[in-house]
Amino acid sequence: MSDRQHRFLAWLDRSVMWTGVPAMAAGTQRKRHLRWPPVVALVLASGGLIWCVTNPAHDVFIGSVLIIVGFSIANLMPIWGPLRRFSERADEFERQQRRDSLLVGLTTVALAGFVGIWLTVSLMAMQIWSAAVAQQELISFAFYMMALFGAVPTLHASWHTRPLADEDERC
Repeated sequence: MSDRQHRFLAWLDRSVMWTGVPAMAAGTQRKRHLRWPPVVALVLASGGLIWCVTNPAHDVFIGSVLIIVGFSIANLMPIWGPLRRFSERADEFERQQRRDSLLVGLTTVALAGFVGIWLTVSLMAMQIWSAAVAQQELISFAFYMMALFGAVPTLHASWHTRPLADEDERC
C-alpha cells in the first residue's frame, strides 16, 4: 500500500471517529454539552416559520427549507447531547435532568401548538388564509414543533448544567 493510500485511509478513520458512530456502536459514547447547535436549529426553524406565516401565498419554499434545516439539526441533538436515552443506565441526577428537560420540551411544544392552532383557525375564520394555505402552514408548523421537541430538551440540559473538564485538560 502506498503512502498516499495509507494517509487517505487514516483520514477516513479519523473522520469516522470524529462522528462518534463507532463509540455509539461500542456503547462508550461521550455525552457532550451542545449549547449553540440547538440555538441555531431553533433560530433557523423559527425564522422559517415566521417567513411562512408572513408570506403564505408566495415563496413558501424559502420558509420550508429553513424549517427543514432547523428540524434536521434538531434531530441530531438527542444523539450527541447531554441527555441519556431511556435504554441507558442513568443515576438519579441524570434521570431528573432528563425528566426536567423533556418536561420543558413538551411544555414548549404544547404552548407552540396552542398558539399555532388558534392562529391558523383565526386566520381562516377572518378569511385571510384559504384552506389550501392553512394546510400548507400546518405542515410547516408540524415540522417546526418536531424541531422544538428535538432541540429544546438538549438546550435546557446543556444550559442548565456546567460541563465537567476532561481528564486531558486537568493535567
